[in-house]
Amino acid sequence: MVTLKQLSKELGVSISTVSKALSDSFEISERTKKKVLALARKYNYRPNNVAVNLRAKSTKTIGVIIPNIFNHFYTKILSGIEQEAKRNNYKVIVSISNETVSSEKEGISFFSNGSVDGILLAPSEETEKLGNYKHISALHQKEIPFVLFDRYSEKLNSDKVIINDFDSAKKTVKYLINKGREEIVVVSLIKHLSVGELRKKGAFDASKKITLLEFEKEEELEEAFLKLIKRKRIDAVLALDELSGIITLNIARTVAFKIPEELTIISFSQGVLSEYSYPKLSTINQHAKEIGENSVQLLLTRLKNKEASYKTRIIKTALEIHQT
Repeated sequence: MVTLKQLSKELGVSISTVSKALSDSFEISERTKKKVLALARKYNYRPNNVAVNLRAKSTKTIGVIIPNIFNHFYTKILSGIEQEAKRNNYKVIVSISNETVSSEKEGISFFSNGSVDGILLAPSEETEKLGNYKHISALHQKEIPFVLFDRYSEKLNSDKVIINDFDSAKKTVKYLINKGREEIVVVSLIKHLSVGELRKKGAFDASKKITLLEFEKEEELEEAFLKLIKRKRIDAVLALDELSGIITLNIARTVAFKIPEELTIISFSQGVLSEYSYPKLSTINQHAKEIGENSVQLLLTRLKNKEASYKTRIIKTALEIHQT
C-alpha cells in the first residue's frame, strides 16, 4: 500500500503538502493539487483510516459482538443497533462469537486496534459457563467504552441493556396460576446463561410447586419431557427459551394434547420459530429491536462522558397470548 510518505518523496514535496492537496485545501495551488491527485490515482492510493481516526480521535464506528447470527432474536437486536447508529451518523462492524470464548476474544482484539469508538457485546455462552470475564474487563484498561446487552455479569462494571427476566418469569407463572393451571413445568436449554438463571429464579419465586426440566442438549429435553407427560398430568409449560418452547409444543401435539384447552405453553421469545409454529406459540416478547436501539444510545452517551456512573436500562417485556 502506497503511503503519503512515498507520494511526497516521489513528488519532492512535504507530507503535509500531499495531505492538504488530497483534502483540497485552499493553501495548496491548483497545479500542485493536480500533480498529487494524478500520482495518487496512478498508485491507487487509499488513506490509512486507522491513522486518520487516531488523529481525529473518532472513527464514527461501533463494534458489535453477538453470540449467534442464526438466532433471530440477535438479528432483530442488530437491526435496532444499525438503525439507531445510522440515525446518529455511525457505522457498525459486526463480529460473531459463535458462543465461544476464543472467537469472542478475537472480536475484542480486532475492535481494540483503533477501528471503533466503542463496543456493544453480548457475552458468549462459554464465557458465562466458565465465569471468566477478564478479556472483557480488560477493555477498561484499554479505555475502550463498552455496553453489555441481553446477557451480563455482576463481575463486570459497565453500562447494560437488559430485560426484566426475573419479573417476567414470575409474572407469567402467576398468570398461569390465575388461569387455573396447577401443574406447571419450566423447561430450559440455557442453563449456563445468566438470563436463564434469572428466569428460573423468577418462576420459582412465584411457585415452589414447579417441575423443572433443564438440559444442555435438545434430545435430553425431548426424552425427559416425553417421559414426564406420560406419567404425570401437566397443564402448563413456561419455556425459558424459544427452542425449548417449540420442542415441548411439538411433543405435546404428538400425544394429542389439546392446546391451549388442556395445556398452555408460553415461551420467552422474539425469534422466527414461534411465528410459524402450529398452534402459534404464546410468547414473552423481549422487544429485541428496542434493546439494540437503547444499547447504541447508552454507548454514545458514554462516549460523550466517560467518567459518568454506569447505567442499566431495563426493557419491559410483554406477554402475548396466541393460543386461542
